[in-house]
Amino acid sequence: MDTNEERDEDEQPEPVESSLEEADPVVISAAGVGVDGEHGPLFSGIDLALTSGLHAIQLPGGPGQDALLLTLAGRLKPTHGTVTVLGDTHPRVIRRHCAIAAFSDIDELEESVTVQTVLAEQSRWLAPWYSRVPADAGRAELEVVFGAIAAPEGNTYIVELSDLELFLLRITLALLSERPILVVGDLEQVRDNSQRALAVERLGAIAQPHTVVVGVTNPLGIDAPDHGLHDHRILIERD
Repeated sequence: MDTNEERDEDEQPEPVESSLEEADPVVISAAGVGVDGEHGPLFSGIDLALTSGLHAIQLPGGPGQDALLLTLAGRLKPTHGTVTVLGDTHPRVIRRHCAIAAFSDIDELEESVTVQTVLAEQSRWLAPWYSRVPADAGRAELEVVFGAIAAPEGNTYIVELSDLELFLLRITLALLSERPILVVGDLEQVRDNSQRALAVERLGAIAQPHTVVVGVTNPLGIDAPDHGLHDHRILIERD
């Protein structure tokens, strides 16, 4: 019998499934990025390719870490190299894609005001001038960010908040801008280890609808949500 019989004209070959999964698109990329400070480079030679989800950028805490994170968010212009976010390379345009939270001297809160005051003020700032913003604006978003953690009452003063509560409140205020990417300052500002683990769990939940980038001094650990760890400690200049 001829093993090379002609295939019937109506018979179509079975489709062959590819074993290779299509790669996730890159959301944030950096190519040879560096920023020079007054006394020399804050960091240099950073290459990154971040997809959606949660990413931890491991660097020593301090100016170098802050500078890199703020450069990725379009708040600083790189001295060297190129940052690309959702296809855009100009810092002013990158800022439209990225919210930032928990950076010293940028989004610090006045201790003598209440949680609801800062939520309402941020909501009013972001709303169109003609819209009416209710007094409890932002409360629903706060509870989403806190998840199963008890969110502070609206009449709680900022000075009364724990490290974790303050950290999550600042994230809530940033997310009110409804930007797709969230860049967060040094995780070590939540000083207690168990509280820091809760912060990581909440960042993992937030990373479901957003891309989240957070600065870390140490790896997040095996119990952390799925994330990418990017160790760039060797590329940060030290005194």
